[in-house]
Amino acid sequence: DARASAVGGRPRARDPNMTSRGACRLIGLASLTPPNAWLAAQPGAQRARSTIVGLVNLRGLGAARDFHTPVLAAGNLSLEVPAFCVWGANTAVGKTLVSAGLARSARRHGLPTFYLKPVQTGFPDDSDASFVAEKATGARGQGPGMSTMGHHAATAAGRAQGGTNLPLTDGGGPAGNFWAHTEYAWRRAVGPHVAVAEEGRFVSDRALLASVTNQLAQFADTVVGPNERSGGAGIAFVETAGGVCSPGPSGTPQCDLLRPMRMPAILVGDGNLGGISTTLASLDVLSMRGYDVVAVVVADGGAGLGNSDAIGRYAKTYHGCPTFRLPRVPERRVVGGGATAGSGEEIFEWMDEGAKTFDALLGRLVRWHDARIAKLRGAADEAREILWWPFTQHDMVPRENVAVIDSRSGEDFGVYVEDAEGAGPGSVQLRFDGAASWWTQGVSKELQHRLVRAAAAAAGRWGHVMFPENAHEAALDAARGLLLGAGRSWATRVFYSDNGSTAMEVAVKMAIRAFYVRKGHVEAGSPSAIETADALPQVQVLALDGSYHGDTLGTMDMQAPSVFTGPLQTPWYKPRGLFMNPPTLQLRKGRWVVTQPRGGIRPEFAGESWGLDEATRGWETRAEAFDWATRDGSDLAKRYRSAVEKILDENAADPTASPVAALVMECVLHGAGGMDLIDPLFQRTLILVCKERGLPVVLDEVFAGIWRLGAEGAWELLGDGCAPDISCYAKLLTGGLVPLAITASTEDIFDAFRGPTKTHALLHGHSYTAYPVGCAVAAEAMRIYRDPEANPNLIVEGAEPVGGSGFESGDQGAGLRIDRERPSGPIASSSERKLRLRELWDETAVREISLLPNVAGVTAIGCVLAVEVDDGGGGGYSSGATKEIVLKLRAHSIQARPLGNVLYVMCAPTTAPERCAQILQSVTRELRASAMDDDDDAW
Repeated sequence: DARASAVGGRPRARDPNMTSRGACRLIGLASLTPPNAWLAAQPGAQRARSTIVGLVNLRGLGAARDFHTPVLAAGNLSLEVPAFCVWGANTAVGKTLVSAGLARSARRHGLPTFYLKPVQTGFPDDSDASFVAEKATGARGQGPGMSTMGHHAATAAGRAQGGTNLPLTDGGGPAGNFWAHTEYAWRRAVGPHVAVAEEGRFVSDRALLASVTNQLAQFADTVVGPNERSGGAGIAFVETAGGVCSPGPSGTPQCDLLRPMRMPAILVGDGNLGGISTTLASLDVLSMRGYDVVAVVVADGGAGLGNSDAIGRYAKTYHGCPTFRLPRVPERRVVGGGATAGSGEEIFEWMDEGAKTFDALLGRLVRWHDARIAKLRGAADEAREILWWPFTQHDMVPRENVAVIDSRSGEDFGVYVEDAEGAGPGSVQLRFDGAASWWTQGVSKELQHRLVRAAAAAAGRWGHVMFPENAHEAALDAARGLLLGAGRSWATRVFYSDNGSTAMEVAVKMAIRAFYVRKGHVEAGSPSAIETADALPQVQVLALDGSYHGDTLGTMDMQAPSVFTGPLQTPWYKPRGLFMNPPTLQLRKGRWVVTQPRGGIRPEFAGESWGLDEATRGWETRAEAFDWATRDGSDLAKRYRSAVEKILDENAADPTASPVAALVMECVLHGAGGMDLIDPLFQRTLILVCKERGLPVVLDEVFAGIWRLGAEGAWELLGDGCAPDISCYAKLLTGGLVPLAITASTEDIFDAFRGPTKTHALLHGHSYTAYPVGCAVAAEAMRIYRDPEANPNLIVEGAEPVGGSGFESGDQGAGLRIDRERPSGPIASSSERKLRLRELWDETAVREISLLPNVAGVTAIGCVLAVEVDDGGGGGYSSGATKEIVLKLRAHSIQARPLGNVLYVMCAPTTAPERCAQILQSVTRELRASAMDDDDDAW
């Protein structure tokens, strides 16, 4: 049992003294470094094991169960004890003094207090923890003996065998309700990243974050848990090093390093000359990162430079937070090693002088924390009263199933989780967003700030700009990115809209006009086009069952009858398609096989036997199913071609049938239809046949395009000759930050709308067409995906690019050329290269899932992992077969969403492969448990 090994080699029994409140609060801390040593040393170790490993009461699932939660949970934050992060607008602005003053105030009010200094340099001569301990407790000269240090810090202090990761057990003041601790430290009084370079002892971002999580969890357990050592709730202060953007040990700015926890912030401003600028900049940086700045503190005495007044006005007006003014800090002479001369009595006097301010600030912090909890606890009820969710039957959503999202950090939600019995404040838990925020999320937490900066810069520069006959750099930049990327080798024009459904409406308008021109119904550019418009034939599209192109009326008509198009949903629905039921490709019982539809791709083909070899023997790897050198010459390829040609010929010969004007289909993978991977040979054949007949090919790559399936354009997976005439992109286009969509086309399609009057043009658009914020974010997202230095999953083959991503912002088209000699006139890069994503889902592990008795099949391609669970019936959108598994995955820090009987999780193109492996392991574990009728321990 993997869980048994995590707690000493034997299965765990639930400790009767362990409250589900504490267990739910601390779910997901099992793998904090070093877990086993910490747990073994704790008093009441069995209780601690249950707490940290995560004993969770999943509502609606019966009895509570234990789960081992992976390291993804580092960053969880208990709300049972207020915890605030103390930031500085610069170094030497008084962060530690403010921390000491707050700690002293907390002690005056009987609050257990924990001061944590995760990173310290100049140690041990300069120890902020010792300073705070002395000043907070009033134990003059006893600070070093009242603070603790971690093993790493002990090395800097020359104590090779010293240090503790258990400050709540080994430390504490005389009353046992104050703790001060330094975790990581270096001797030189320089930036932590410089200290690492000089002294070594590197600390990763994840280890540092896990340490902070661990220490705060210990504190919460100590003051409110079964091992409570105090009179009740307390307060914790985590003090950073240097300024807001000062690097941590790895070089990552601390505002990014600590962002997953999103602890509420106290910003200590700069009362010196130039301090207004640095303080306001720091305030904006924290806000743009998503922190709640609860208070600003300025120690300028309210005189001289007037910093506190200026900072206070800005903070209140633009950030809604108060500014607290403290007396000016007494100057102390610095001597060698970072120490200071003097008795230190002046600091006690300074804190006494500012006592009322510190008390007021402490009151502000406690009230803010209580208000935060009230908002989080009330969000579910308020949402059920005033919101109307999409694709949701509200009467089937109990309150406890409403996920309250406190924040997001890269691929993770910060989910508010109430205590099991609903009595306590709960916690904010990081959970991997398995639905990739409905298929839009594109970047990891390390890259998220790049998109935020792009949005902020565009908003500050342009706000919004109407688009007809206008141009701005953001729109040009994003257009170049698309034409160099998913549209390379075929697209020359970019039409902007706001979402995938609208993009598809535009695409069909383009395709139908091109059909009219190609078939001679309209003469492009001729005035006669207007005169003959009323005589144009009504047309239909060639499309696939199970496809989904959006919820607008036009796109609904391009979809086959389904639950989405029925009279209760779309009363005006009128199918305008010649629909085919496509064969699918899936990993079944260890082999990739093609399954033909039971009733044939059309009724006239029912009962025919196609592709017996592909359906039985199949292939060992997915790549073999995309091997065109082999598959193009197969008997099944001939069958597909013959059937498609027959369908089109019979439709053309039927005088009562509307002519087929275009091929319209989701490319490679049907998303909303159930994550069905369409046999790529079938789609390839469709495209080739339609191109031979002059029919425009429209691909819906809203879901599948821009790296979702491992290639920049999903059309690339279908082989040579399959580039579309028109294709639509959204979702990953902006990395999951803001809405935007693009309909890209060839020059031939664009030419169909030329003419002497405006009536010939494409009369479509909306007020926010090509809005600069969306375009700027899209351009940055596409740069990130294509940059090997930013995207760890990118594999580059061929020539080196010009610059990191192949296109640069505002480069006036550098590295681009328009080749008007080619039929489609594509924009191309001046340096050809081939890009693809590495395999993100281990094929061996995926194959093992396919062999489970409750699994009908698995699809793993690009960022998508989809498991069809055998529910013993027909499956489909209304099946509830995966709901219980989805809920149980929350104990693994995964927030997934069921899609009928399909369990799917989706990562970003930039998600680290090792994280995908952890997710895959969790999914496998819960599927196995489900197969054993919930007897998880039997495995």
